[in-house]
Amino acid sequence: MSFNIESIEASVAEARSKGKKRKFKQSFDVAISFRKKELDVSKPENRISQELVLPNALYPPAKVCAFGDGDFAKNAKEAGVQHVVSKEDIPKIGEEKKERKSLAKTYDFFIASVDSMPLVGRYLGQALGPRGKMPKPFPPQANLAPIVGQYQRTVRLKMKNTPTFHAKVGHEKMSDKEVADNIVAVLNFIDSKDLLGKLSSIVVKLTMGPPVPVPI
Repeated sequence: MSFNIESIEASVAEARSKGKKRKFKQSFDVAISFRKKELDVSKPENRISQELVLPNALYPPAKVCAFGDGDFAKNAKEAGVQHVVSKEDIPKIGEEKKERKSLAKTYDFFIASVDSMPLVGRYLGQALGPRGKMPKPFPPQANLAPIVGQYQRTVRLKMKNTPTFHAKVGHEKMSDKEVADNIVAVLNFIDSKDLLGKLSSIVVKLTMGPPVPVPI
């Protein structure tokens, strides 16, 4: 389905204008709600839980952590990951409840060398799994730059006990068109799941600003 990008862009502009100036740069977020009678989220198969790659990079960049040693660790650092955990340190972190929870909360996405995955699963799976953050495995010589770059444009869509989910789609430093393009990507995802007809509302807002309806 095609969407009216001009109308969506106008909603973004309105949300920007209605937001009060803050001492920090705010993000743009969308809130998607579905009609309860038409989307029974008591059934796990009806809940949304997916990573979505947006057309435009988000700010600040997503925090990516890598597990591995040697060439993999070197490639990960060169690709721009914020932190690398060696295989030796995985059990140490995993044995400390506060440390493994802190790691899971601090980073948005995780990648791992193939040979470190058994350790990650054993010691950190309990912290990463429920958050949907288990790392994707890669061989030692993998080119990780495109992977990390893609994570800079990725959002995690997750629906829990209510037929609603929120997603970060932009930042004040981005143009209205860039934010609108990211919103269209979210709408295309909803369309791909045959859920457009069950939508109740979609609004866009700055972090501390009022919600503005988005026409579709």
